[in-house]
Amino acid sequence: MKLYTSTTSPTARAIILTALAQGKDALQLAYADPWTTPPALTAVNPFSQVPVLITADGTAIYNTLTIADYLFDHPFRGARQSAIAGYATALLEQIIKAYSLARFQPEHGAEHPHIERARAAVVRGLAQAPQLDPASNHIAQHLLAMAFSYAELRHPALYPQLDADNRRAFAAYQMRPDVRAVRPEALEKRPASIAALRQTIQ
Repeated sequence: MKLYTSTTSPTARAIILTALAQGKDALQLAYADPWTTPPALTAVNPFSQVPVLITADGTAIYNTLTIADYLFDHPFRGARQSAIAGYATALLEQIIKAYSLARFQPEHGAEHPHIERARAAVVRGLAQAPQLDPASNHIAQHLLAMAFSYAELRHPALYPQLDADNRRAFAAYQMRPDVRAVRPEALEKRPASIAALRQTIQ
């Protein structure tokens, strides 16, 4: 199987971390920049989004939660983990929307009204976020942590809206060796598989 990712994709990094924890070392990793709509990515996902999972029989599975459901044997069986995963992905949608609208804003002209709307949603989402368990390897917890990570990366002025307990938990999470191995700068080395990534963890 092969997972298409980018070096910064928060949802793909959550999938990779869970795959590491579950010993899915044979999973191959392919890297693409979805912002540039590369042909190699659109050949398997016409929406030019990551992650996308290519199964052993060549089936392409889109959408992070659907990939997780297939790859990790239906992990969202309880209400709490389902709720956390849903919250994390909704928060990430607003983080990405606010960032992408601003990134592609015309140089001259009024700011798109949905930018401020998305930023306000990010503020509310961070302020009301569920408590992160920094030691957990459940995909829902990785998704929540990656939402915090992407907020810090793309919206550093908004990140302090996260409450103090979650900021402490996220700081502890970031110190984990597996988490350090999937930081964007670490993934710039482009390990070709989960097995290769595991070799970089110390």
